[in-house]
Amino acid sequence: MVYERFATSLPERVMLWWFKIRRGWVPVAVAAATTVLAAWVGGTWVLLPSLFAGAQQTVMTVFLPVPIVAALALSLDSRLRSFEATAIRALRARDTLLICTVLGVCLVVSAVLTSDVGAATARNVAFLTGLMLTIWPWVRQASVMIPVMWIAVLVFFSRNPYPDPDWWTVLPEPASAPHAAAAAIVSLAVGLTVRLRARPEQP
Repeated sequence: MVYERFATSLPERVMLWWFKIRRGWVPVAVAAATTVLAAWVGGTWVLLPSLFAGAQQTVMTVFLPVPIVAALALSLDSRLRSFEATAIRALRARDTLLICTVLGVCLVVSAVLTSDVGAATARNVAFLTGLMLTIWPWVRQASVMIPVMWIAVLVFFSRNPYPDPDWWTVLPEPASAPHAAAAAIVSLAVGLTVRLRARPEQP
């Protein structure tokens, strides 16, 4: 491959191999495109059914993180199992770097566009990614359904609609909400810790 010609050392070649196998450009591109979309339409809302309110407003930033989290799940599940079983620590460290890069792309794009909605989307990506990673060692790529389930729960069981949502829902909160930011940080930290400490899958 053309990009492999620029790798002059073994660590560089391993890094390129990892990026190629993980298809790292996919979640990065999806993150950039989705954050742009969030800055454009993320502040709008849709009317959805609720068990307590009959129907309530739900802001679009609740749903926009799902493609990013799904792209991350697809990337993390792309691997050569026999090789990774012998280098699990280094590869998981690189996976952590990929996750942080995706979140960084969301934040940079939202900053460039000066979009609070984009920043809220980045926070929601961190929160939902943490949920996904926490379950990942047991169900792997199927863990992408956990964020979807969280969204379904907040839509159907939330008592207060946007723009004054229940505190526990996290996702509809504005970017300035400190408890939502704290929840995202804790969720991501727990998820990364669980993934780093999980036993390697047998090839």
